[in-house]
Amino acid sequence: MNGKVVILSSVHHWNDSRIFHKQAVSLARAGWSVELHALAEFEERQVEGIQVKGLPVPTRKWERLKGGRELFRRALASGGDIFHIHDPELLPWAVWIRRRTGKPVIYDAHEDLPRQIMTKPWIPHLLRPPLSRLAHVAEKGMARRLSAVVTVTEPIADSFAPIKRVRLVKNYPLPIPIRERREHVGPPRILYVGGISYLRGYREMIAMMDHIPSELCAELHLIGPLQHIRLEDREEAQLQAKNIFLHGRIPFEQVQQWLLSGSVGLVCLHPVENYRESLPIKLFEYMATGLPVVATDFPLWREILQKSGAGVTVNPLDPVAMAREVTALLQDPDRCRRMGEQGQKAHRNVYNWGAEEKTLLRLYQELTQTRE
Repeated sequence: MNGKVVILSSVHHWNDSRIFHKQAVSLARAGWSVELHALAEFEERQVEGIQVKGLPVPTRKWERLKGGRELFRRALASGGDIFHIHDPELLPWAVWIRRRTGKPVIYDAHEDLPRQIMTKPWIPHLLRPPLSRLAHVAEKGMARRLSAVVTVTEPIADSFAPIKRVRLVKNYPLPIPIRERREHVGPPRILYVGGISYLRGYREMIAMMDHIPSELCAELHLIGPLQHIRLEDREEAQLQAKNIFLHGRIPFEQVQQWLLSGSVGLVCLHPVENYRESLPIKLFEYMATGLPVVATDFPLWREILQKSGAGVTVNPLDPVAMAREVTALLQDPDRCRRMGEQGQKAHRNVYNWGAEEKTLLRLYQELTQTRE
């Protein structure tokens, strides 16, 4: 046994893909004792050798502050050898955990926080620039007092560059065995899997369906939690009349079944700075399951899809152009099959969790062997 890892999140659900299914499971399989504290509907449960301790799901944003205090208390009582936090609001508590225990503390930066603040719909526009600058100073200042920073993309890693121990652990999917896509009986399925918001293309995906030829009888399935979507924009009866279906959050195990029965995967996020250099997990999950991709025409995404041959890019603000690309794929099954096979090959050779797992485990060994 390498020691005890305590993973903390006041924002993410306990079975989050990156936190639980990748990092926690990889650490447990490598011989670490893993204790995960995150949002859950239960108090305590053991899953795949990981001790999961639930934190009540907050009903209001300010209640997340109470979660930070509770996680700090739990961390001090845990007897952990390494602490791994996943939310920027936990940074002040992380600094105190480091001071009180003298043990290594890792900050996992999932997003570019200053850029993310610039896109938050609930923050008034005039307040976004000063809050973004303040977030940059506060986040980097507190992260310097910790043992290491883990990031998901190179630009985010570069933003932490003055910190001596920054590791890039990309959010690629778990290795998925290459398998034949099953023939879906029924209308073709256009899929979007992930958090659903206006900036992630909700309105444009809805409008796109008005331009898909009716003879295709295509369905749009939006799988994931709705984020700040107005009631009038998500009236299910009206959406279903247009063959659009909202599924909400579904169990992790069911996501792959949906992907294997889909026809086309969408990742048409708006062209905002926070997304431009991102590596959305849904893009690589589509590729892993042989689903041809229609994605935003960001240079990075265009390079990935052109190099792999797994999909096409489009202007995400143009529903007509999106419909044109999706229709062309639905009408050409051989092209879809080729793209799917090439996407699976790229997943197997490059875009999978295997190499990222090794980087994470090396960091943990480095932190335990060289105590600061």
